Amino acid sequence: MKRLFSSPDSAEIGLLRSRLEAAGIDCEMRNEYVSPAMPGAPFYPELWVLKDEQFAQASELLAAWRQRDAASETR
Repeated sequence: MKRLFSSPDSAEIGLLRSRLEAAGIDCEMRNEYVSPAMPGAPFYPELWVLKDEQFAQASELLAAWRQRDAASETR
């Protein structure tokens, strides 16, 4: 199990989680409820890939997702 991504925006993690699950990658969100419950705490929601052998594919999907997101911001 490896941590793939962390963000203060749980909706962002939810979107990425949906994409990974659609690609057949087993993942889970952690710290989803810790951040709002403890203001000022250094915990952000995280997305973890459950199977180490799927981590490389998940990393590629994350990189592609970030590229598309960055391209849409520059328009």
